[in-house]
Amino acid sequence: MKINRYSTLAVSIALCLSSTAYSGGFTVTVQSASSGGTASTNHAMAEDASAMFYNPALLSSMEGTQVNGGISLTSPDLTVTNAGSQNPSSLPFTAIIRSAANGTDTAEPTSLAATPNLYYKRDISPKMAFGLGLNIPHGVSSDYEKDSFARYEATESALTALNINPALSWKLNNKFDLGAGLNFQYATATLAKSLDSYAVCASVAGAATCAPRFTQFNDPERDSISSVEADSLAVGFNVGGVYKPSDHTTISVGYRSAIKHDLEGDVDFTLDPALTAMGFGATFADQKAIADLELPATLSLAFAQKMSNKVTLHGDATWTDWSSVPEIRIVFPDSAAIPDSVTDLQWENTVRVGAGVTYQLNDKTKLRAGVAYDPTPTPGAENRTPRAPSSDTIWLSVGMGHQFGKKLSLDASLAYIHLEDMKINYETPGSSNYLTKANVEASAISAALSLNYRFK
Repeated sequence: MKINRYSTLAVSIALCLSSTAYSGGFTVTVQSASSGGTASTNHAMAEDASAMFYNPALLSSMEGTQVNGGISLTSPDLTVTNAGSQNPSSLPFTAIIRSAANGTDTAEPTSLAATPNLYYKRDISPKMAFGLGLNIPHGVSSDYEKDSFARYEATESALTALNINPALSWKLNNKFDLGAGLNFQYATATLAKSLDSYAVCASVAGAATCAPRFTQFNDPERDSISSVEADSLAVGFNVGGVYKPSDHTTISVGYRSAIKHDLEGDVDFTLDPALTAMGFGATFADQKAIADLELPATLSLAFAQKMSNKVTLHGDATWTDWSSVPEIRIVFPDSAAIPDSVTDLQWENTVRVGAGVTYQLNDKTKLRAGVAYDPTPTPGAENRTPRAPSSDTIWLSVGMGHQFGKKLSLDASLAYIHLEDMKINYETPGSSNYLTKANVEASAISAALSLNYRFK
């Protein structure tokens, strides 16, 4: 019996906040309000310390000592509707061969999510600057009701990676800057899903033995529960370069390495009392669970072109190596009776592209706007699961920044995120081959607020 298919995409959020990516894979797109107002296309302008996330070399383009902190809020609208999900075909009884899965047919598994960020920058010398970033570059979450048609694939899911990024930049001359940094990343993981207690019993002891203790298959009142919690510490790096062919033009290239997490934790079972009475507690004892997850490398190319004293055009193209996540494999080393649990993703590499404009309204206020296209790494419905369904996404963003004085400024942004309608047609690998078929409609509103303080 498969215990847990997807625990590395199920993570308890650090700082007691939940995050929702609404981007390709599980990337958190908005890392500050200044970038959020342009669909994250303006970072070559280096308006504040948050630009170091995209390219550490941009630290040399910022003035003086400053700190930038804020929060991004995402209000998702995700509806998952059953479109003919079916029970397993390979269990050792015929009563439920590819019969329809029961349960509530419509789910809205997401809620308001919050992602914090904090960045600091200071000059070490006329040619060297130091920066420190604290943010969440990856995160996703969903929560299905216990009687949902998808409960044997997913109930609670979440992913968060908390990243600490010290970095340095060097000004080589008036045209070239270089930068490099380390990324110390902490990932935590939590997953919950339901187990059909009658199916578990019949798979081990036979339907005839179990029938007196259960009235039906797929009974949400008699379901058992499995939950995996795991965490990991890992290290990566980021490097970048900036080229300024003129005072009006900036070209930025930034690379973030892949970070491989070796997640370790425990799987906990809450069994139906009938299973416990039959001695299933020994087989399904709480035990160790481990999984590997390689968060992908990214390569970003951005530009900023000052057209006049008021207008700056900017753009960004970001390649992400999602092929580093072909599958999610959960291993239970303490039990030979429980095989590896595998989620077949087969994700493909993507290129996100976007463009925007910043308009200096007056000495104190600037306005921003941007649009971006972010394709999904999911190759098709057969590799899309109900835990974190994604599709090609279009971002439409607006924002503003206001300078209250020489030291304090405020940035705010608002974005509408449109996802193409998508289908789920996912069959669980192995003998517990539940077939989840669903139609998915999704969109989201993202808002961000940041304060920036310059010490001198």
